[in-house]
Amino acid sequence: MSAELILRSKELFARVFQEPANVIVCAPGRVNLIGEHTDYNEGFAMPFCIGKYTVIAARRRTGATCRITSAGVPGAISTFPGDSSLSPGPEGDWTNYVRGVVFGMLPMLPGGSC
Repeated sequence: MSAELILRSKELFARVFQEPANVIVCAPGRVNLIGEHTDYNEGFAMPFCIGKYTVIAARRRTGATCRITSAGVPGAISTFPGDSSLSPGPEGDWTNYVRGVVFGMLPMLPGGSC
């Protein structure tokens, strides 16, 4: 994992949101050599990490509004509700990946909102 990638993520967050991130998380990319969709059906899978990563820089906000940006979509800032009123964005919208994670996390968050 490149320290440069983490640093760039922190810098982007601070530049876009005018405050530093206080949470940084990283996850390696993964591919399955064999066994796509068989690991949860009692089959075999052979996953391995690849040299690509997802890095998230975050900070808790007051209220239930999520604001996101992406280094992969320069200049884009999206805002959406982080509570039970959350719904998908337009079909094919890059924010739907993040919206899906937020939606899945809502039941585990205090008060059911971000």
